[in-house]
Amino acid sequence: MEQYDVVVVGGGIAGSVAARFAAEHGFATLLIEKRKTPRNKSCSGIQFPYLEKLVGAPIPPDKLCQNELRQVEIVTPSGRAIPGQMKMLNFWRSTFDSWLNDVAAAAGAEFQDETRLLDFQPDDAGLDLCIRADGQEREVRARYLIAADGLYSRIRKQLRPDDFGPRATGGTVNYYCMGETSLDPHTLYMIYNVDLAPLMFAWAYLKDDQWVIGTGANESPRDYADRLWAYIQERYGFHGEIVRKEGFSSPLVGGIFLGEGRLLFAGDAANLVDAHRGLGMDNAALSARQAVRAIIAAERNGQPAADHYQHLMKSLVHKLQANDSKQAQQFASNDHLEAGLTPASLLKGGVLMKLASLANTMLPPERVITLPL
Repeated sequence: MEQYDVVVVGGGIAGSVAARFAAEHGFATLLIEKRKTPRNKSCSGIQFPYLEKLVGAPIPPDKLCQNELRQVEIVTPSGRAIPGQMKMLNFWRSTFDSWLNDVAAAAGAEFQDETRLLDFQPDDAGLDLCIRADGQEREVRARYLIAADGLYSRIRKQLRPDDFGPRATGGTVNYYCMGETSLDPHTLYMIYNVDLAPLMFAWAYLKDDQWVIGTGANESPRDYADRLWAYIQERYGFHGEIVRKEGFSSPLVGGIFLGEGRLLFAGDAANLVDAHRGLGMDNAALSARQAVRAIIAAERNGQPAADHYQHLMKSLVHKLQANDSKQAQQFASNDHLEAGLTPASLLKGGVLMKLASLANTMLPPERVITLPL
């Protein structure tokens, strides 16, 4: 039976970052991804520069989109447009995640795509895993398992089936469009209107030669996307066509769960998603780093890794829960949104974000202030 210190399931941001840092700390590490890579992932692919600190490496220019995003335009429910400056990273997840896979492999992790975890059996000293690749099953022994296999986490479903409902009811939808428009290619448009996006702001921005127009909703997200598309056509004179549609949803109804014993959950599999602020990638990378730190601590003092992980993640979990309550009130109606998006509040928010961005250049990765505030 093959032996590893750490097996990481899922080749996205959380999995790749966890595998990279586990390998760098001397752990024999296996990273598996069920799909052939590079693989597409439904995701906006926009982040702030501090993501480079979280993943532990500067992103090569050829892994980013050709057009830079350096401005925002906030649109309130009444139609007011409020401009601002904000540098962002703009990338396709297929390209970015594949680069992270390579970074993990360069650090010493063994990476295998088209490889599925079929079953796992934990005991006090580790976990016995059954994986399948090239049509063949084999047994693997891991001292620790990091589940980074997304909102449809097979591992979480096996361990906690009650965390999943019978079907997915909502989700996020992106329309990829081409055509002529007055939209600026270097601006992220953040459209606040519960008739177009009842959970968070809707978005529009350019990714190379395609405009990404997207929204999310607990119910009927495609209907909201269609209304948003009509709104963009009218407000910004968009004359063109939708060339591709994509989206994701999940039957995961359980809250945040970080794991137990030697099994740790990171990123979306732990449900570390801030739907109201549109945060997921940075939480994924941060949780991956903390998961590895928890394993290092467990090796030193013999206490369960999950206990250390709970402690290290306490601040982030509290922040996610507080934001969920706060933002749910803000998105109660368009009147609530309009009242909260005053020039004074936006100016204050802009100043705080600039200060947070400056602080992030000096803070260690584990203490990065995630944006927007």
